[in-house]
Amino acid sequence: MIVHQILRTQPEAHILLCAPSNPVTDTLAQRLGSSLKPGDMLRLNDQNRTFAEVPDQIRQFCYVENDRFAIPPWKSLMSYRVVVKSCLDANILVEALCTNSALCLLEEHTMLSLHPHRKTKHQVVPHWTHLLIDEAAQGLEPELLVPISVVLTKSETDHEENSQSSNTTPQLVLCGDPSQLGPIITSSEAPTHELDVSLLERLFDRPLYAEHADALHPRRHLPLTVGLLFPLQNYRSHPAILMPPSAMFYNDSLQPCASNGLISWAGLKNNKFPLTFLGCDTKEENLDERATWFNAGDRVVEVITSLMSEASKSFPPLRVDEIGVMAPWREQVWKIREKLRQASLSRVDVGTVEDYQGREKRVVIISCVRSSARFLKEDGQKGIGLVFEKKRMNVGITRAKELLVIIGNGNLLKCDPYWKGFLQFVSRNDLYVGPELSVEDDGAWITRLEYVAFQVYFFSAFLKVFYLFA
Repeated sequence: MIVHQILRTQPEAHILLCAPSNPVTDTLAQRLGSSLKPGDMLRLNDQNRTFAEVPDQIRQFCYVENDRFAIPPWKSLMSYRVVVKSCLDANILVEALCTNSALCLLEEHTMLSLHPHRKTKHQVVPHWTHLLIDEAAQGLEPELLVPISVVLTKSETDHEENSQSSNTTPQLVLCGDPSQLGPIITSSEAPTHELDVSLLERLFDRPLYAEHADALHPRRHLPLTVGLLFPLQNYRSHPAILMPPSAMFYNDSLQPCASNGLISWAGLKNNKFPLTFLGCDTKEENLDERATWFNAGDRVVEVITSLMSEASKSFPPLRVDEIGVMAPWREQVWKIREKLRQASLSRVDVGTVEDYQGREKRVVIISCVRSSARFLKEDGQKGIGLVFEKKRMNVGITRAKELLVIIGNGNLLKCDPYWKGFLQFVSRNDLYVGPELSVEDDGAWITRLEYVAFQVYFFSAFLKVFYLFA
């Protein structure tokens, strides 16, 4: 992780680590918590956040005062090597005057008061040396500007000869994927003014980055004057799970590097691919016409029950809390949770696609609701659902580490070119179970990974035949 590299190579560094949402921020703290001590890292929370919302593993990194989350005393706060918080909660540091600009100003005035006749100006070194924002493509631009304002430096000596040099300028790193979900907005007018475009996506479209020599599709090559990195190694998913998104969304460039366990499940039609599409034509219901749709989700419960009946066969054995369920509609999420509680499976994590941005599970089940084409056009105009929403689809199919199960109406989903490509992949590799699926395979998006898998499969089949008749 970048944080470990900075701490190892720069012993005096003080890092702010942010993300647009609390769940993603908690995940970052959990990952760092295994290697950092409570005296090195602080998980800063808003005072109105409840204890129940914070995972048990990171509570030792939180500061509590009078039975509420709080900001530590100034001296303690300054001693932490890493401070982890959501982007909006960075305002806590702004209100406490613990920003670089405020701290630099304090240091300048203090040194001038102590040494009023010194000829050379004191060089001020910013306290916060690095700001890392994870899932930056998911945050609104004003949201990201809050933590940026914390590390921004503007002292009285900015334009003088002995002011800060380039090696003391704080470093800003935006980490994210513009091909996945952007900011969540509710205003119907906002998209017309591009307010749904994140800072990361907007910067990627600027010539400085779009024409960078290291870009995936550079329009022309410019000198390497700015930092730009496309990490193509994927340390999350099984190679088979990576095949469709790599081809459809990343120019067939992802490299599987995950070192995961193994899910054993009799429900897999092709056990060489830990991925299956369960076709269904479940009747959809709605609480409010043209508003939010859901179905009973009985198929989801059946899949999870089947998985847990064979949990001991997986390596390591599968736990209930390692299973995640995604649905595009909030009402369907509630309905599935209700069904799971009735089946004594309440520890299964159920949420919308937006809830899962930046997260991962060993097993992910996606419940696609639409069984009727009545409102598909309207869904597309509103930017809701999973059809004609490639960013939402991309997030959904890239959360699984070891097993991906999709439940939906394939004959409806195929009207979306990206879902059609996914279904072609499913059909080619014998991963479809359910009613007859009519999808023409035009050879689109046959991935490099899939081609290699075919070679391995046919070579192993050839060897079996050879030894059989040898």
